[in-house]
Amino acid sequence: MRMNNFGIFTKVISTLFILLTPILILYAISNRTSVNLLTDEIMKVKQNQIETFASQLDHTLLQLDTYQKMLYESTDVRNLAYPDLLGDILQKYRTVRTVSEEINRLAGYGDWKAVIAVTYPKADNVIKSNSSLNALPSKLPDEDMLWQYFEDPAGSYFMEVLSYPRSSGSQAEADMRVIVKMDVAEINSALSDFKTNGSGDPFLYQPGSAPIYNYSSDRALIDELLTGFNPDSSSSDGYFLNKAGESSYQLHYKKVDSLGWYVVDYVPITQIMAPIKRNQTMFYAISSMMLFMAIVLAFVLYRNVQIPFRKLMQSMNLIEKGIYSSRMKDKPKGEFRFLYDRFNSMASKIEALIEDVFKEQLSSKEATLKQLQSQINPHFLYNTLAYIKSMIELGENEAAIAMTMNLSKYYRYTTKTGRKLATLEEELEMVAHYLQINYSLMDGFEFEIEVEPSMLQMEVPRLIVQPLVENVILHGFKNQSGFGMIRIKGTRDGEFARLTVEDSGIGIETPALDAMNVRIRTANNEDIESGMQNVHQRMKLLYGDGSGLILRGSSLGGVCAELSWKCGE
Repeated sequence: MRMNNFGIFTKVISTLFILLTPILILYAISNRTSVNLLTDEIMKVKQNQIETFASQLDHTLLQLDTYQKMLYESTDVRNLAYPDLLGDILQKYRTVRTVSEEINRLAGYGDWKAVIAVTYPKADNVIKSNSSLNALPSKLPDEDMLWQYFEDPAGSYFMEVLSYPRSSGSQAEADMRVIVKMDVAEINSALSDFKTNGSGDPFLYQPGSAPIYNYSSDRALIDELLTGFNPDSSSSDGYFLNKAGESSYQLHYKKVDSLGWYVVDYVPITQIMAPIKRNQTMFYAISSMMLFMAIVLAFVLYRNVQIPFRKLMQSMNLIEKGIYSSRMKDKPKGEFRFLYDRFNSMASKIEALIEDVFKEQLSSKEATLKQLQSQINPHFLYNTLAYIKSMIELGENEAAIAMTMNLSKYYRYTTKTGRKLATLEEELEMVAHYLQINYSLMDGFEFEIEVEPSMLQMEVPRLIVQPLVENVILHGFKNQSGFGMIRIKGTRDGEFARLTVEDSGIGIETPALDAMNVRIRTANNEDIESGMQNVHQRMKLLYGDGSGLILRGSSLGGVCAELSWKCGE
């Protein structure tokens, strides 16, 4: 019976993967959805924040533009450009005071403070807002302009200039110029206030110029994040990803149309996603641990259930093939140890029963052998007597006498029924008489016997070697044209004694010899009549496991039959 390769271990591992795979897929989808939702929400919030600040800044600048236009269109402001038209000094004074009050009133509106001034180049006169604010630059630009950025060691600023009357020529000869100046410090303060409200770390930036930071900004980080920042001129807002060190950041920007600069703020994606990453890592770690524990559990099941079960099935297959000496070794702990013990007990009882059956069969064999020993083989006897008669007629008295003596000693040994065992010396002496008789009859072979002296007094079953020799004469030299050779050799190898019977006959192919060895060891009631099987079983029952008969190729060219049995040290 062949075991199914798709065993418990494979089934457990497959089941675990089937169970864990949907969980991992669902978690991955859920985690990706959460990350995408969080990312979208961060983008929306951050974009709304910078749009709010950009709108406030735009609103402030537009308000200042409105103030500039109001002053530009004011009759009083323009009249001061032509003092001759004002009449007396009192009226001129009143006009100057009115214009100054209007400028201070406009400059005081809103949270952002700016310098608002009106210059009269021809009259060399300047009227400006609160004198405590930074003064106007020492040199004004020649041309009119909207909001432009100027770097100054004393304090950078944005400024716009509007002249009256407007001309394409030099503005140095203008009658009147309305100037609005906003210091960068105001923007720094606004950015800091905006940051205080939880808006990250906002700043203003225009490619080619230094950023305008808030007062508590991380300038080194901002400078690193601005590497490669080049917004599309066709897009007024957006975002992009950049890295600083080992962390990733999401930079959002919104263009302030009045200035042409961008309000920029960044989000530390790595820090925000860190809890999600930690949860994700923890989930995968726990999943890996569960998978590892499941694999360990499956391995324990495989080692403590599958392997013992497989060994048990293999031993049962050996019992089924007739190898009743099979026993379970390396007994495991737990329930299978009890099964191993029960199996060994069952195998021992089966082997004992089989041995009893073989002993009964061998006893029957021995009874039959005794009966045969008490009778004379007519064919063998007729040939021998015919040989003796021929030798006498030919006057070969010595040959007749020798044949008579060999025949007498052979039958004296084979017809003794009182003893089951004999010494190896007696057995080999009988075999020598048997070979001498056949040699005289056939004259087609020769033989030699060489046994260690220490083995001669060992006891062996009677007629245990004779069947092997007889098998050589009947089958080994059959259809052989040349001269044959039989060699009997006995040696000791540690606790084992070995006796080999070799011949130079026709031989047998190795696969056929292997098949014969299997049949010799798996004898049953149908083929127990085989002489080889009888020899093997007699040796095994008498001397135990490890003893018996084995066939192999001979160095003489034929077959080597080896008897081995335990003899002690």
